[in-house]
Amino acid sequence: MPRAMMLVASNSTDKNRIDDFNEWYALHVQELLSLDGIVSATRWEPSPHQLMPGMDGIDGRGFLALYEIECDDLEAVRNQIRDSSPKRSHSELLELDPLPITILLENLGEWHA
Repeated sequence: MPRAMMLVASNSTDKNRIDDFNEWYALHVQELLSLDGIVSATRWEPSPHQLMPGMDGIDGRGFLALYEIECDDLEAVRNQIRDSSPKRSHSELLELDPLPITILLENLGEWHA
């Protein structure tokens, strides 16, 4: 089955409420995992041990979520994600200006050590 990845880079609107933001995001992740084709998710934040000092996120966004997708029709999964948005939880703690970066990536291959 073909594999894809969805990358979402985002910020919280309130740096003093990161725990609340992470709590809401955990619910948001579960809602996305309930959709057909999304099989796993991980969340990340920048490490203080950067290869290039000053790199503390993606285009100014400090949180990263990676969703692994297995499907035969990525367009259908994309449509399902988009169309289900009004039914999922939302939070005032998710920064919308600028919008989160959301990118769907298709697998080109894998290498392992």
